[in-house]
Amino acid sequence: MVLLSIITPVYNNVHYISLAIDNYLSQDCKNTELIVMDGGSTDGTKEVIERYASKNSSIHCVSEKDEGQSDAMNKGIQLAKGKYISFLNVDDYYSDGCLNEVCQLLISDPSIRYLVGDCNVWDQYGKLIYINHPSKVQKWHVFSGCHFSVNPSAYFYQKSLHYEVGYYPNDNHYNMDLEMILRFREVTKFHYYPRIWGNFRMLPEAKTFEDQTSNLLEKRKQDLVRLFYIKQPFYLKGMIIIYRMKKQYLPRLIYSLRKVRDKLLYEISKLKSR
Repeated sequence: MVLLSIITPVYNNVHYISLAIDNYLSQDCKNTELIVMDGGSTDGTKEVIERYASKNSSIHCVSEKDEGQSDAMNKGIQLAKGKYISFLNVDDYYSDGCLNEVCQLLISDPSIRYLVGDCNVWDQYGKLIYINHPSKVQKWHVFSGCHFSVNPSAYFYQKSLHYEVGYYPNDNHYNMDLEMILRFREVTKFHYYPRIWGNFRMLPEAKTFEDQTSNLLEKRKQDLVRLFYIKQPFYLKGMIIIYRMKKQYLPRLIYSLRKVRDKLLYEISKLKSR
């Protein structure tokens, strides 16, 4: 019986597809399946997936044209046999032992609908940039835009949530995962586990890297968060504003005041030295 379905959307990425599938196999986790949604690759990606699938019954390959990443993800969800869903992008990977640990937690507490852990963020040279700790999971945390998981390799959720909030939007090609996180938080609690489960590579060819270098990443996030913020009740809006002031605006104010203080101290020292 399949408990967890892992979905990997891919298109013409023969360089990373083997790494992604090998990472899944190295987890050696029963009651899981890997569904690779290939968008009709022409660079040999499809053939690599089919070789793996012919040797392992838990790996499934679907190769057909799609309307983009969200469409491929949605098709994978509909094919998934597991109660829970996870997404492994072709250039990301799970930490050792991740899937077995996650499955044990989900089995021990069936009430969990959304489970999230920490995520390493790596640069193109394999250097750790930072560790994403989405430990704040209350509504005012998530809808403030200050706390969320940066990569789907670090979170796992019940497939049934899609029956309540819909599927990944085909018209959102950049932060469809964040949009779905915000939708999920409207209907269920989040459970955080302090363990590094995901690994996110910030590669130059990735959409996230492109957005970040063009200064669009934060703008897209804030525009999306704002759409969900305006739908919240008055009391929650107040909590979100207070939290954002604490997390974003207060540090900026303190930084500005310190600069003014340092400048004043410098001028005073100049006067004393005369």
